[in-house]
Order: sequence, then structure tokens, then C-alpha cells
Amino acid sequence: MNRAIRFIDAALAWIIFAAGIMGIVTTLLFHVPFRALDTPLLWLFVAMFNLLRVRNGSSAKTIITFCIGANLSVVMLEAVRFKVWGPFALVGALPILCDIVFSIKTVVSRD
Repeated sequence: MNRAIRFIDAALAWIIFAAGIMGIVTTLLFHVPFRALDTPLLWLFVAMFNLLRVRNGSSAKTIITFCIGANLSVVMLEAVRFKVWGPFALVGALPILCDIVFSIKTVVSRD
């Protein structure tokens, strides 16, 4: 069971990473008006933090706290984007919300 949960957690982090890469590529290729690279770059950093957390587990205790903070900041950014872009921003926030749950579960199971 633990192996399946780690696989899902890693898959979510890779989905966030792929969304960041695709956001950068579409921004640079199609030059969509009023689109900037700030959000896809933030998704990349959050995905990297989550991948470090998945790989190191509870051996790196402070990375879990950084993951929770990074995930919450991206969810707040997506809430603002939801006001501007509508439901499209919710698609980007779903894997991040799930990663918050996995980060908090790691803290709870560690104690």
C-alpha cells in the first residue's frame, strides 16, 4: 500500500512538472497575449520540491515544511488566477491540492 501511495505522489509531482514545461513551451511558441512565465516557473519549483520530498521521504525533515508552504502559495496563486482565467486555473490547482494532502500525510505519519 505504501508503495502505491508513493507512486501516486510521485506521479502528481511529475504531472505538475510537465504542466510547468508545457506552460513554458506554449508561452514561448504561441506568444499568447497577457501570458507570462511566472506561473509555469513556479510550478517547476514546486514540482522539484515535491519530487525531493518523495525521493528523500522523512530523512529530510525540513523539506516537508517547504513543500507544504510552496504548495499553499501556488494554490493561492491559482485562486487569484481562477478569478481572471476561470475554470482553466482549477485544472492546474488539482494536482497541487493533492500534493498538499500527501505532504501533510507525510508529516502526520512521521509523528
